[in-house]
Amino acid sequence: MISGFPSPAQGYEQKTIDLNSYMIKHPAATVFMRIESSRYTQMGIYNGDLLVIDRAKEINPNSLVVYESDGHFVLGRVFNIKGETVITGAITHVIHTVKES
Repeated sequence: MISGFPSPAQGYEQKTIDLNSYMIKHPAATVFMRIESSRYTQMGIYNGDLLVIDRAKEINPNSLVVYESDGHFVLGRVFNIKGETVITGAITHVIHTVKES
């Protein structure tokens, strides 16, 4: 005898989330970078966060990118970059670990 109600998740048991397919569109051109600075908090990027950087993504003036400046990697929007610079790639995702207090 079966009693009770069917699970609301019935039919979804086999579906999983593949973070690689969700976060990485160009696997051969994707790199990761860990942030070791607190200077990007206004962008919602915190010390210890992991960036997913796509080097093949088309970049537009509003893209958040990693670029080289005076031998250092810097984050910024393309429209704010002054002078000639080498853009490493577009930031597509920020992975933030929630820290327990």
